[in-house]
Formats: sequence, structure tokens, C-alpha cells
Amino acid sequence: MRRTDEDDELLKSIRRYVTPGRRYLKLGGSLMGMTDRERATFLRKLGDPADEITSRELGVLLEGGWRERTTAAWLIAVANRTDFRERLGELLLAGEGPYAGQAYCVALASFGTPSDAGLWQQWIDGPPTKSHGSPDSYREFVDQLCAFAHASARD
Repeated sequence: MRRTDEDDELLKSIRRYVTPGRRYLKLGGSLMGMTDRERATFLRKLGDPADEITSRELGVLLEGGWRERTTAAWLIAVANRTDFRERLGELLLAGEGPYAGQAYCVALASFGTPSDAGLWQQWIDGPPTKSHGSPDSYREFVDQLCAFAHASARD
């Protein structure tokens, strides 16, 4: 994992893509608490950085902490960057917290991967323990997040 106190490239990418408007805090479950108008505005604003970010910058963010990886996963989903499919699958199965895992699921589901490759079930069955919800409740939640990501995707 890259560290911001040792990596100017990571710090620059964080400032450009992760922290504006505290974006990283709004990705995931926070989208559910927004009004339709707030969510549409937020997701529209997410589309611009998703279009602008380079593959190198996405790679740098995916090597950062959970905030950076979560933001990168959403930018990948919105931009439909299938070139990151394998890396997202690796991160999903690495056993991170459920919030980061949800972001990877959203990105992967945007190109049909979790259920197609069995990654979804491996994530549900693997660490960390997901005892506060059933697999169906996770899938339903991720499906709702995917709908938001698709709504903001650019053609």
C-alpha cells in the first residue's frame, strides 16, 4: 500500500479525485440518504472526474487506503473501465471491510463480473464476516448502488 506521507503522486491524485467535496464519504450507502436531486447532482459531478482520470492515476489510487480504493472503484464503474476488472476482483477477495467490498462489487457488477465469475459468492462467504445482513440483502443493496453508477455513466 502506498502512503501519502511518502508519495507525492498519490497525494496529488487524492487531492484531485478523492477529497473534493469530501467525495469519498458520499460514495456507497450515503447515496441512499440523498434526495433524488442531490444524488443526481452528485453523480453528474462524479462523471467528469471519471472521464478525466487516467489509467495510471486509477492504478495509484487502487494502491492507496480504503478511501482511495473506494473512490477509484466508483470512478471505474462510472467510466466503465473494464481494464481494471482483474484488479478489482483481487481487491474484492482480499477481505477488506464491507464498505470497500461494496465499492468493488459495484464496479465489477457494472460489467457483470461478480455473479458471472463467482466473485460475488466468494466475497459473501469470505472475510470480513458479513453477519449483519443476508447475501440477498447485500445483493439488493449493491444492485441499488449499481443503478446509481449506471445513471451517472457517460456514453
